[in-house]
Amino acid sequence: MALSYFFLVIFLIIINIVTGQMSCAPAQCSNAGNEPDIVYPFGNKDLQGVGCGYPGFNLTCNTFDRTVLKLPQSGEFLVRKIDYPNKEIRLYDEKNCLARRLLQLNLNVNLLPFKAYAYQMYIFFNCPPSITSNSSALAVEKIPCLSNPTTTVLAASSSDSEVDRHITKVLISEGCEILSPVIIPIPFSAITKVSSYEFSTDDLYLTWNEPQSTPTYRSIKKKGMWTSLNSLLVYILVI
Repeated sequence: MALSYFFLVIFLIIINIVTGQMSCAPAQCSNAGNEPDIVYPFGNKDLQGVGCGYPGFNLTCNTFDRTVLKLPQSGEFLVRKIDYPNKEIRLYDEKNCLARRLLQLNLNVNLLPFKAYAYQMYIFFNCPPSITSNSSALAVEKIPCLSNPTTTVLAASSSDSEVDRHITKVLISEGCEILSPVIIPIPFSAITKVSSYEFSTDDLYLTWNEPQSTPTYRSIKKKGMWTSLNSLLVYILVI
């Protein structure tokens, strides 16, 4: 009888551990509460266990307790905010120079399971420092994190409009060189013209489609656990 009580106590402890591990409760990378909540379809296997998130929505925590999302072939970005009702995630660069990342990466592809609201073509220019005083009348933006005392980097939207062609012509006449055309994922507010995209302050805004509700590894794992626990309980009752 004593042995039965011993196994019963062990069984209850296991039940408590298993149910706690399989709850997939909301988690955060920081105890300070200043990081986004991690809930389905996102998951963090280190904080919640394997199987809490949908494939492709796995988040991690870095050594500074920041939330990290890795995009396929685009590298890691820090997560500033996740808007679950509107299915929007805001990403930023760890070194606060998103413009450099946008120049280096082709972010119009390999975003799955995420996607952009829309894309806008921008042209980056390498300009002499003197261009700064003359560029205020043009629809261009200085990129401080890419500029230095000898070079000013500017970005201007690119389209077939007469205005954009005029901007490019003026910048080249002032000694600027085209650095690179880049396709930028832009936020919904930029599409609706509520605001323009600001390279110095804006984040990378992405959205996603709600994943279909399908059996996950966690649900399969849970069934296996309960089968094992039921067998253990039967054994305890028998002895």
